Amino acid sequence: MILDLSEDGRFAVISAFRVPQATNPSVTLKELRAAVPGSEIQFLDGERVAGKEHLEIAAINASHAFKSGINIARSLAMETLLYASAQRQIAAAIANIGVTQESKTVGLIAFSETEKDARVLEDRIAQIIRVELNEELLEEWSGEKARNIAAVYGISATELDAIKMPRQEIEKAIKKAVVERVALLSTRI
Repeated sequence: MILDLSEDGRFAVISAFRVPQATNPSVTLKELRAAVPGSEIQFLDGERVAGKEHLEIAAINASHAFKSGINIARSLAMETLLYASAQRQIAAAIANIGVTQESKTVGLIAFSETEKDARVLEDRIAQIIRVELNEELLEEWSGEKARNIAAVYGISATELDAIKMPRQEIEKAIKKAVVERVALLSTRI
């Protein structure tokens, strides 16, 4: 998926991939950044990402923070991780939503200046890390993922009961709570 952030002077690739066996996503990210110099690429633990909208809001807010000069981090990639985690501290953001050796699904956000460059970057990322990118992986849920996300973002059962509409899946309530936390981070800066 290509997200149009042209009003901030950029576009973002939002996608995901399954981690090949015996691969460390942290090492893969370092190798990818080295292979695509000057790139702004961030990996996130897919089990702690509450869907595509979660990463869209994080990318929008991080991009806007850089354009407005209110960014916390020195790089757009790290600013995006801060927003996605709804944290102001880099160490907390990495602990909460950063990739680890145990990550099985990885969400990714990569920025470019034009839509054409974004499409080229998306293809290049897939070639370099030799995986198929599939943004729909971000929409896969399990009971364990729901519990992980609720714990990481401090979403209580009481809050979920207040948000959840009758006959609505719990995942939708969790997504709403996470997106709200991500969006509210900019008001706390």
